[in-house]
Amino acid sequence: MTTGISALVIGKQGRHEDDRSGVIMQELTGYQLVQLAVFPDQMTRFQTSLMQLINIDQLADISASARTSNMLLLRPEFTKFWLVRQRSEEQTLFEALAHYFPLDLTGSKVVMRLSGSDAARLINRFCAVDLSCPEGKFLATALHHVPVHILKSSATSYLIFLPRSYAESLAELLYHSALQFGVDVKSVAEWSMKK
Repeated sequence: MTTGISALVIGKQGRHEDDRSGVIMQELTGYQLVQLAVFPDQMTRFQTSLMQLINIDQLADISASARTSNMLLLRPEFTKFWLVRQRSEEQTLFEALAHYFPLDLTGSKVVMRLSGSDAARLINRFCAVDLSCPEGKFLATALHHVPVHILKSSATSYLIFLPRSYAESLAELLYHSALQFGVDVKSVAEWSMKK
């Protein structure tokens, strides 16, 4: 497990001339991210297993997400699923899903929340993605030539999954670009399923 050392310098600010912050940046820690790989002929059995284990009605579509009260199911590819939850020592869920090759990706990703009235404009400065999509879309794109995933949480809030090895430089890049909108960098926060 990683310690969640922030790629962002806490307390950095850059106010817009009208003294507002159009972008709020915050790193999230305390999560567990596990990838499951499912062969196409296992999909029905996998869905049944998830219905029983985490009480989910249906699988997320490709490039989409599904929520339970304490877990997020993301689908970055046709046969790959990411389960995100608060960090836990309890691993019986993944033992029950052992047929689907659970791979802990927690240490390889940094999750950053970008929110505010100008968050979408900031993201579109770097990524050619249509952020007018519905909430819950999980988009694969690149930020400064680095592959990233973006989850649209709401009309003004996005979770960006950054590769840990590039997180610090990408966070700085986003911060400096966000200065044009006004930016606040919030303290590191624990992962929560609240929207």
